[in-house]
Amino acid sequence: MAVITDIALPQAEEIIARIVELQPWLRDQQAVAEQERRIPQETIERLGAVGVFALSKPKRYGGADFSTREMLAIYRALGAGCGATGWVVWATAGGNMWSNAFADEVVAPVYESPWVGNRTFAVGGTSRHMSGTARKVDGGWMVKGVWPFATGSVHASHGYLAVFYDDTDDSKVGMVLVPKDQLVSRDDWDASGLAATGSQTMATDGELFVPDERFGFPAQLAKRTAELIATGQGPRRGGLPRSIVSSTGVALGMADQAMEVFLGSIGRRSVPYSPYTRQLDAPVVHHTIGRAAMQIRAAGRVADAAVGEFDRLDAAGIDPTEQEILQFHTDAAYVWDACATAVETLFRASGASAISKRMPLQLIARNCRAGSLHAANNPDTWMENLGRSMAGVEAGASSMSVLERKA
Repeated sequence: MAVITDIALPQAEEIIARIVELQPWLRDQQAVAEQERRIPQETIERLGAVGVFALSKPKRYGGADFSTREMLAIYRALGAGCGATGWVVWATAGGNMWSNAFADEVVAPVYESPWVGNRTFAVGGTSRHMSGTARKVDGGWMVKGVWPFATGSVHASHGYLAVFYDDTDDSKVGMVLVPKDQLVSRDDWDASGLAATGSQTMATDGELFVPDERFGFPAQLAKRTAELIATGQGPRRGGLPRSIVSSTGVALGMADQAMEVFLGSIGRRSVPYSPYTRQLDAPVVHHTIGRAAMQIRAAGRVADAAVGEFDRLDAAGIDPTEQEILQFHTDAAYVWDACATAVETLFRASGASAISKRMPLQLIARNCRAGSLHAANNPDTWMENLGRSMAGVEAGASSMSVLERKA
């Protein structure tokens, strides 16, 4: 097996520039994508040409090796074009980041085969109802289950799925790497926000045999990841919290797009039942713009501080502490909520016509708020956890996911 060790890796600046060129297309396709409940295949092909599906492809197979700041900037550029598209690229980059911990003979065919789109999607591990089950047999495992919210599964080649292998002990959990063509796509994703992400349910048709080499235990995968990091072949330090923090670029991008849309219309729209024939002349609109702009700016500063700290730790070869991880999660939740609130501020000031499906602001508002409602981004949960920690009271676990478990 040939592992790529000397290859010109893509540069973040080049990818961002290509995404900016693609933004008009992404914006034009937002409504189409929502209607189809998935990113259109032509968009996937254009994104593939841009290089976004190499963001966290293993470096040893020609993937990028971007800093957290560069990842955030890429996601922000994508979010400014289409928030749902940015969400899919971010989520599937996580799948690539975690699945690369399997042995080279397992991973190499996944990343060396011709494919347009993301290679893996990752689901499960936080609870049994979002995971499958497994029982040991000679040479492997018999796996069955249902995995909801499988973002990226529409265009992926493989799934990286959590399975519990004990009926009573929740610590007995592992991950399996399964070709998607061995799974059943239920095509049941129909949501009011981020509808275009195609986050459908994936399932087995009865039991599925998974060979031992495609089954990973958390401690085993964590050790392998640490070895890859130490030799410069693996993902950067930070794991899931780093991924969560970089996702705020999608929220910031959607807020950027919403502000651009709002500013682009105030010279043409009136304020009904008022003396203002143009919103541009109304002081209340000026206040609205200023308030939303400061919400976006504040969110951007929090994200900027978080990614800067991640990159500092990475440069020093240090993993974040539990307290730092807690703060990172809270930072990300704050950014998502602030951006969603800013977009909603602009949407409320846009008048009744803004509710039309042909108007982009209503879609941006629904997508951004949907992202903020993800369990990892719930501000109430993370504010409480942060407050408990600061008050000396035991806080909730920073991660319940098998993707972060080491034992």
